[in-house]
Amino acid sequence: MMLEKGKMNAGEFSIIVFTFTVGTAIISLPALLATIAKQNAWIASALTIFPSLLFIFVYIQLISLYPSMTYVEVNEKILGKWFGKLASVLYLTYVLIITSGGYRAIGDFFTTQVMVDTPIQVIIILFVLTSVFGVRLGLEVICRTALIFFPWIILLLSILFLFLIPQIKLENIQPIFGEGIKPIISGSLHQLGLPYLQLIILLMVTPFVAEKSEMKKSFYLATIMGGFILTIIVLFSILVLGADFTSRQAYPTYILGKKISIGNFFERVEVIVAIIWVFTIYFKVTICYYGLTLGLAQLLGLKNYQILTFPLSFLILPFSILLLPNVVSINNFNATTLTPYSLTICFILPLLLVVVDKVRKKLSTSKTTNQSSG
Repeated sequence: MMLEKGKMNAGEFSIIVFTFTVGTAIISLPALLATIAKQNAWIASALTIFPSLLFIFVYIQLISLYPSMTYVEVNEKILGKWFGKLASVLYLTYVLIITSGGYRAIGDFFTTQVMVDTPIQVIIILFVLTSVFGVRLGLEVICRTALIFFPWIILLLSILFLFLIPQIKLENIQPIFGEGIKPIISGSLHQLGLPYLQLIILLMVTPFVAEKSEMKKSFYLATIMGGFILTIIVLFSILVLGADFTSRQAYPTYILGKKISIGNFFERVEVIVAIIWVFTIYFKVTICYYGLTLGLAQLLGLKNYQILTFPLSFLILPFSILLLPNVVSINNFNATTLTPYSLTICFILPLLLVVVDKVRKKLSTSKTTNQSSG
């Protein structure tokens, strides 16, 4: 049931994948990895790119099986009506948690770093309403907007990295492998849930990409590009701030902007980091919101997903505030729960779908062959 009439090309899809990958991770990932892997956090980040490609491979297998169906539709196609709906409920619950967590991250950042006297509810409501408008306008409008802002994201990232070079202290990443390989592997495992496994949410938009073969390449390349940017961010955080200081900051990437000082004239440009993050996380949460709305409409058999956009905001708003009460609990959730939860919903279940479909088709082919020979 095709509820979305908009289309996007492979280039626009790659931009969506990149912004989705960078999303929330760009501001919070360095602290998480530095806590676990210390000065080798950047190595942990780089290593995580490799297993992420395995996840993309599984997702592309699903896309290849049913290229015109969203993930919710594929669940029912492979598992049947009732088991498929149950799998979709588990999936959409995950999407709801990730969406609400994204808005909560926005609220926490602005109320602790930028507008400290503003109630967090106000910040979250403003961003949710902005996403509601985007989702109601449709996928095509979201993609075109991302296309406009993407060059600015790359430009601002380049400025940030370039002006941080004078602040680099190479001794901050030494000794390399000083703690052994175990903390690095542990850090990599924790990064799987933030952001790579969350890319399964994009299976709600892949049916609307016009160039399917190009889309598969774009999926891989954009994920690698996003992972590379995250690794550079983690590396600069360690090189400039040091592993200990990075691990103790809620938003070390934002602190990086404060460290920029060129001739006592160009300094304290943390607004660059804030703008990059707002752009990337907005597109991530809006795509999540879109996937949640479309998936729920398909689950309920509705003919129009747009009627759910505004009512869903009344679920997302309290969920984003009540789900996790403070920054400490959010960090604990990211460090302990997010990765195993994501592995279950975003890797084991889709892998099961691929296996079940292939086995079923193989049995069906064997049965047909036997009947023909008989």
